[in-house]
Amino acid sequence: MEDMKRLIIIVFVFSNVWVFAQDDQPANLTFKEAVKIALEKNVTLNQQKNTLFSREVQKNQSMASFLPSLGIQGYAQRNDGQQPNPDGGELENLTVDNLGAGLYANMDIFSGFNKIHTLNQGINQFKAQASLVERAEQDVIFNVTNQYLQVLLDQELLKIAEENHKTQQVVLDQMQEQANLGARAEAESYSQQSQVGNMQLLALRAKITLDNDKAALAQTLQLDPSIPFIVTFPTFQEGFGSLDGVVLDSLYTVALANRKDLQQAEYQMKANQYSYKSSINGILPRVSLFASYTSQYISTVVDNPVYGDFNNQFGKVFPSSTYGVNLTIPIFDRLVTRSSRVTNKVIYDNSKLQYDNLEKSIKIGVQQAFNNYKSVIQAYHASQIQFQAGELSLQTQQESFLLGVSSQVALAQANQIYVQAAASKAQAEVTLTFQKILLDYALGTLKFEDIE
Repeated sequence: MEDMKRLIIIVFVFSNVWVFAQDDQPANLTFKEAVKIALEKNVTLNQQKNTLFSREVQKNQSMASFLPSLGIQGYAQRNDGQQPNPDGGELENLTVDNLGAGLYANMDIFSGFNKIHTLNQGINQFKAQASLVERAEQDVIFNVTNQYLQVLLDQELLKIAEENHKTQQVVLDQMQEQANLGARAEAESYSQQSQVGNMQLLALRAKITLDNDKAALAQTLQLDPSIPFIVTFPTFQEGFGSLDGVVLDSLYTVALANRKDLQQAEYQMKANQYSYKSSINGILPRVSLFASYTSQYISTVVDNPVYGDFNNQFGKVFPSSTYGVNLTIPIFDRLVTRSSRVTNKVIYDNSKLQYDNLEKSIKIGVQQAFNNYKSVIQAYHASQIQFQAGELSLQTQQESFLLGVSSQVALAQANQIYVQAAASKAQAEVTLTFQKILLDYALGTLKFEDIE
């Protein structure tokens, strides 16, 4: 029985240790998962969505302003003291209870086209905010892409630095063995020890850079920085010849038709135009209809058979209807309308300038993304050749050095060339993988659904 208890305790302890070890393992974070998390938790994007809901409410209010306003009003009061008797008119010391209620309605017939312009302004502001939300989603994907790409590159550079450190350590071990056998002077290993220490320092710096960039990505994704994760290399990769035959002017057309920030600027420009038009209503006449239905009850005339009780007074004696037309013609508003029109005109003109400037900026951005895509393809091919040459040169120098044919300086130079070539190759591969996303962002066609 005692042995059984010990066995259970041992199993329990080891199972907890295994679970802890499993939980302590870094989780794999794919690019699509990172983008999905960012779209759900990004603070700026969620704020823009909240503003979109507010714009929708304002738009609905502008539509409802064409309907008549309705209201019910009621009152109850008691008057104590000298007052005319409602029954006979004599001045007496009375306590009079008075109840009343009414239904009121008002409807604008003409308000200087203000309601129409305000409605159009609200519709365009809503569309502008909707476009801004869509562009904000693309901004989130763009930012995550850049940060994710940087972390991927950091991981690759760290692997290269660690492997290079191991390689140099192997060379050092071989040199020390040769020195122990008397085939090589022991002093020659000192330079190699320095090289090993340098490679170890480079690996440490690469690790620090990776940790810092991962922390920045975790902040963007609103992740707990204490939870370790590893970004995984995406499975998709665009073909190198995907831009063959593509004309830059066609990309301009695509971008101008799809960029949500340009659409947002256009809708906002239209909203400012309607705001400018509506500001003239301050000097135009206003026409409105009004109607009301009211009744009341007076406590001191209950005994009078003409008035009777509450139901008779409220339903038959005192009901009254009022209806009519209001006409208001402004004469002098102390220059309020003029000031408002000048202010709104400036806002409208500035929005047109902003739209034109954004259109030019979009074309420049598309041109840069297109040229970057082509240069990345060329850099990828060049890095492959550079890496193969650097790798072959390093292997040759290592073999020659171990045979005593090559010097320590030549080996160090070959190693430096190899490290640079490996870093360029890793950067070209990672950059090429994400370059299509960056081009789609510039064109305004980037969507989460297209990420594989």
